[in-house]
Amino acid sequence: MIKYNYKLKYMDEFNMVVLDFDEEKTLEFASMISDPLGSDIPWRYEDLKKDIENYLDLLRGEIPEYRHGGNASSVISHKDYTIIEDPFYDEEEDEVEPICKLETVEFVKIILLWAYETYKFKSKRGVIALEEAEMVMKWVEQKMLEVENIENESMQ
Repeated sequence: MIKYNYKLKYMDEFNMVVLDFDEEKTLEFASMISDPLGSDIPWRYEDLKKDIENYLDLLRGEIPEYRHGGNASSVISHKDYTIIEDPFYDEEEDEVEPICKLETVEFVKIILLWAYETYKFKSKRGVIALEEAEMVMKWVEQKMLEVENIENESMQ
């Protein structure tokens, strides 16, 4: 499913799911992947739906780029790659500018996995209704299939 190493962390006190990429060694600043999840990329269905549709349009080549972020990160996505930057980077304080670059298709899969796990976790904790969670989780599964189809078509 996702080619990068991650761990799911469940934060009960905040009712949050975090994907931890700290052990991923093939990407520089891999820990930044999870920064936009929940802050710049919201988990609420209507907002998530808009973002995923934009990312799918991007992967299909229907739009040239998609920009997102501002709260915890700056995310600039092109069809083939996504760049995640720290908007609080300070040249004078930081030795190296933290930038994580990964494939856009992988980033979209990560967003979908995070959304699925978030809805599953929040429904188990009674934060959202089980019916809503099941509906969104089913939608996420459908979008994951769309992403896999786009990915397979681009490999041919």
